[in-house]
Amino acid sequence: MNRINGHQSKKSRPPMRRFALVCIVACCTLATSCKPAGETKSNQPNVLFIVLDTVRADRLGLYGYNLPTTPFLDTWSKKALVFDDCQSVSSTTVPSHASMFTGLLPSTHLTDNSHPTLEGEYKTLAEALGQSGYRTFLFSANPFISADNNFDQGFDASEHPWSKPHLAKSANIIRAKIDPSDKSSELPQKIQSGEVESWAIKACGEVAEDALTSWLDRSEGDKPFFVFINYMEAHRPLLPPKRLREKFMSSAQIRRSYRTDVSWNRMWEYVFGLTDYRPEEQEAIGLTYDAAVAELDEILQSMMATLEKRGDLDNTLVIITADHGEHLCEHHLLDHQYSLYQPLLKVPMMIWHSSRIQAGRNGDPVSNIDAFPTILELAGVATSSDSDGYAHSLLQTKPQRVRHSDYFAPPKKPIADVQSAHRGWNPKPFLRRLRAVVDGKYKLIWSSDKKHALYDLSIDPGENHNLFKTEPEIATTILSQLIPVTKAGGNSAHAGKGPRSASHAQRMNALGYTGQDDADIDTNGVNSNGIEE
Repeated sequence: MNRINGHQSKKSRPPMRRFALVCIVACCTLATSCKPAGETKSNQPNVLFIVLDTVRADRLGLYGYNLPTTPFLDTWSKKALVFDDCQSVSSTTVPSHASMFTGLLPSTHLTDNSHPTLEGEYKTLAEALGQSGYRTFLFSANPFISADNNFDQGFDASEHPWSKPHLAKSANIIRAKIDPSDKSSELPQKIQSGEVESWAIKACGEVAEDALTSWLDRSEGDKPFFVFINYMEAHRPLLPPKRLREKFMSSAQIRRSYRTDVSWNRMWEYVFGLTDYRPEEQEAIGLTYDAAVAELDEILQSMMATLEKRGDLDNTLVIITADHGEHLCEHHLLDHQYSLYQPLLKVPMMIWHSSRIQAGRNGDPVSNIDAFPTILELAGVATSSDSDGYAHSLLQTKPQRVRHSDYFAPPKKPIADVQSAHRGWNPKPFLRRLRAVVDGKYKLIWSSDKKHALYDLSIDPGENHNLFKTEPEIATTILSQLIPVTKAGGNSAHAGKGPRSASHAQRMNALGYTGQDDADIDTNGVNSNGIEE
């Protein structure tokens, strides 16, 4: 395999079999006008595609949050096109990123936490742009979005905070943020003991700026660039520095934020209804998340300032969104598993270009998967397609659209870990697949255990009043719009496939993701797949 300056190169990868892309008309620009006939590819814009991992829209100032979590984005977004109603296609990292990279729904690509490897048969956004003359670079703080799971397919180079050139700086950033009194998770104790392993290196987004500028300097400058960056500051374990906690908390609240135990098992016990957090502890959890979002905002401000100073924002499209949100005790839930409620699905979406994007707000229903055809449209990449037809350009939104979100692989490791300490506890309510359909004001959550739910989001945004039995005609109509699953089985169709190095498995386990297929669970009557049909 070729390498670029010591970093992995994917140019030697053979062409893939399928190109699951939306058919794009190449003449349109990101304004509403068309390119003049004969305009060459030398006018292709650069593309900076940023995913704020685990960031929910309603904790950002530009979406109405009453705390100053995002002063930079609040100002920057006034020059961008902001979408007020963006829904993610999933509540977890892998299916959401796979959709953004391929333009396909999770029900089509079936990449999930039990099968985290992106199948090579699907041609990716990076491949499409690379074949159209782009140089391509990936920087991801999420261990899923890496070569281990083939998410670097089509990228010339891919780097991470734990990559050798960045590991020392990343570790120093993490160490500097640890407060000696922090007992909130497993991570501080490990860092304080000197056990700085690669899995711990995720909340150090400053490194992305160094990695990107270095790559820009050494790559082919006569080509436009496509850069994808994943930031993990808002993903647990949360490590916002004390100075940012002080922005949102009193001294007593800061002390509580360090003392509130949100270690994996304690958190899952709460999610499974086996224990509780006091109101003041729930407040500390939410304010710590706010401080982490504020840290992201500072990181983005620095990145944009550096790129602008270098001239790298000239003719550059910037897209900022999230893969999913986060529960902050709504519905007695934390993290982003076992649910398709709105705190997980409603995410930010904004696009900017200094001359081709007209600033403003758009209230039409959109999805984070829509970044895919939008980028291709701007780049002038026209392709034939066997797409599932779901993704739509953000330049051609409609006031009415049915949106879909999938959750096919409930993780078993948290259940097994908690069950070992709570013998006799029945995990059955959590061992189910979920699918969501939003049609206008109504949202239906289909469940594999047939405990479906229907909500009227216009009067019940908190999803507290299930109308499934009282509005049967509406429920039946929306149920009929569920998109069929492409491959037989519909859940973990590829379970067990895909390369995993020992270090990668260690990172995944530390983030609470692995052990889903082989966990020892007493299902108390649930079938062998962990799902009641």
